Amino acid sequence: MREILIYSGPIKCGKTTQLMKWAASQMNIDGIFQPVIEGKRFLYHISSRTLKQLETDDDNNIFAIGNYKFLKDSFEWAKNVLRKSVKDQLDYLIIDEVGPLELDGKGLEPAITELLESKNNFSEKVIFVVRKSMLEKFIKHYHLETKYKMFEM
Repeated sequence: MREILIYSGPIKCGKTTQLMKWAASQMNIDGIFQPVIEGKRFLYHISSRTLKQLETDDDNNIFAIGNYKFLKDSFEWAKNVLRKSVKDQLDYLIIDEVGPLELDGKGLEPAITELLESKNNFSEKVIFVVRKSMLEKFIKHYHLETKYKMFEM
């Protein structure tokens, strides 16, 4: 892996929106965004332009965190997308967003750990989106203390 980049900011400051605008002008890029559309969080796969509902009001097959409920099946889909993307020859792979679920071994885990452990098998720059309040926990959890740079557009 050439570089691990972290894009960080406060909750609801527009991180995903800004990064999506930047990504639209890039070539050879893939990954997952988590945009909020009409008050609900979705997963968006960059290269296939597939949008999947993530946040739900349902109580079946979910991860719950605070007042939020997320569909486990959507996370499974996203993990498969990320695993496949690692095999492609990309310039950038975006993972939006790593948060409390991932640090608890849920959400996009174990795909993130697998990606970090296979760093010698691919060369793209990986951009992790992490809210500012989670940044130190993220860096410590994934043992990235000396292995990352902050991403700026």
